[in-house]
Amino acid sequence: MEAVEEADAVLAIEEVSPEVAATTGVIETDEAGRVTGIIEKPAEPSSTLVTTGCYVLPEDVFHACALLRPSAEGEYQLSEAVGLLVRAGYEVATVRLGERVNVNTSEDVGRASELLRGVW
Repeated sequence: MEAVEEADAVLAIEEVSPEVAATTGVIETDEAGRVTGIIEKPAEPSSTLVTTGCYVLPEDVFHACALLRPSAEGEYQLSEAVGLLVRAGYEVATVRLGERVNVNTSEDVGRASELLRGVW
């Protein structure tokens, strides 16, 4: 929340392997960690920094969403709306996350449970 006090929006990010980066939203940043670009599921990722799906966005993101067209898979990508904000001059900061689990499978849920037990 502190990061959003100094920027218009904030994306939680993490570093992943190039193979994983090709399956998600890859971000490019400047030296200060500000987002300069975001590409959804690139064939050849230019970075291994990716979004985690945790965003703090301004209300104007709804206007950006209204401008989107579906991807080749028929999906509307929130990352593209964030990219529109970046190109419009919005300052988008990043915050790096520690270890996390994307809970898409039963194995992921088990791993998330293990992590939580370690915290409490």
